[in-house]
Amino acid sequence: MDDSITIRPLREADAEAVVELYAKAAAVEPRLGPVTLPQWDQFLKLAQNRGGRDFRIAERNGLLVGLAESSLRDQGAHHSRFLKIVVAPERRRRRIGLALFDDVLAIDNDADIAVQTLVSSDWPAGMAFVAAFGFVHLESEIGMKCVEPLQPARTLAAARATIEQASDVTACAAEVARIHNTAYASDSAFRLYSPEEMAQVLTESEVWIASEDGQMSGFCLTEPERNSMWIESVAVDPARQGRGLGQLLVYRVLAAHDVSVEHPCWLNVSSRNAPALKIYRRLGFKPQHETCRFSAPRGELIAARERRFG
Repeated sequence: MDDSITIRPLREADAEAVVELYAKAAAVEPRLGPVTLPQWDQFLKLAQNRGGRDFRIAERNGLLVGLAESSLRDQGAHHSRFLKIVVAPERRRRRIGLALFDDVLAIDNDADIAVQTLVSSDWPAGMAFVAAFGFVHLESEIGMKCVEPLQPARTLAAARATIEQASDVTACAAEVARIHNTAYASDSAFRLYSPEEMAQVLTESEVWIASEDGQMSGFCLTEPERNSMWIESVAVDPARQGRGLGQLLVYRVLAAHDVSVEHPCWLNVSSRNAPALKIYRRLGFKPQHETCRFSAPRGELIAARERRFG
């Protein structure tokens, strides 16, 4: 690595330089960005990111040339560290990414902590990185798009359910957290949320609630944008699944937003979640791209790094 490169923690004043870095990276690898200042600020506010406390910056002569986004997630039975590295295209192949990787690996002490990262299947440099360090492919995130929602068949759940946008998101945070923690417990990217943490998440989202007999049965979190929308999360209480409620909930949200060719809806779903994939296809969603999720124990990554680079 260039001796003039220094690795340091992220600072609040780095925001504009981070946005500029993403713009450069996205020009070469479109899946990496770009991001806006408001999006970056919102990203740092996510509970798992803790204001970017474990993020690292690579700097050369006062200029930001690399970024490692790093967050430790409580997954209930264990913890996992999630990692993403972005290096300015003109500074690649100079071991800047490796230096950021080393610094992130040094944050934890437990050799068994899993380190996870996402790599687009059409990003050669990223795929070469995970192969070099022995990461194992866990699953893929399938990016899907809907431009013409298909109405689902009526079910008993449809007749009984009430679906509406939440007016007071803090009042429903505890139930949303409970359903999330139960429904997503086996998911590779699962993060355990307390009611307080979920309340913070909900203040940044549009929240739709499905209720039956006065009790919450499911939720859908969306992020409207000017010319499109994202479905960030959908979950139905496992005790109430299998009756068409999730499909109805998503359809009502799509209809409320007038989803069309001019105003499409996007979402990501795990390749291992066959029931959800089936539901989204029935609603008119079509796969657009694949992002691979890789994982490896921290201790094995350190050993692989020593073998390969000394």
